[in-house]
Amino acid sequence: MPKKRKTPEKIQGKKVRSAFEYEVWKGIQAFLPNKKAKAYYEPEKLTYTVTSEYIPDFVIERKDGTKMYIEAKGLGRAFDYQTRKKMIAIKEQYPDLDIRIVFYKDGPISKGAKMRASDWATKYNYKFSIGTVPKEWFDD
Repeated sequence: MPKKRKTPEKIQGKKVRSAFEYEVWKGIQAFLPNKKAKAYYEPEKLTYTVTSEYIPDFVIERKDGTKMYIEAKGLGRAFDYQTRKKMIAIKEQYPDLDIRIVFYKDGPISKGAKMRASDWATKYNYKFSIGTVPKEWFDD
């Protein structure tokens, strides 16, 4: 019979994320100078921005000067969590860019995931195709 897991400890009514965090909390409590200072567990959220660069696979410049960016994405490491996160950030920061994705196949975005590549692209408002670049993309 497997061992019964210990119920996670709580700090200020919140479940701690690990036993180590709870040990650190106890250490903090031991060193607070005569209660002249207060300690809180996860009381705030701080937003942050990570600056990076996006290098599109292909850039098509139309006669009118507008551009279409095309990404070729396989599944697995080519479309892992970090890549999806980057593509979401690009879409949020450059909503007017015409970025399209050609997926190698329409499989799950990660092992065991129910969401397929096409579902992900639709959810994040990316034009996409599966397997090939559609001729229609060049008709306008």
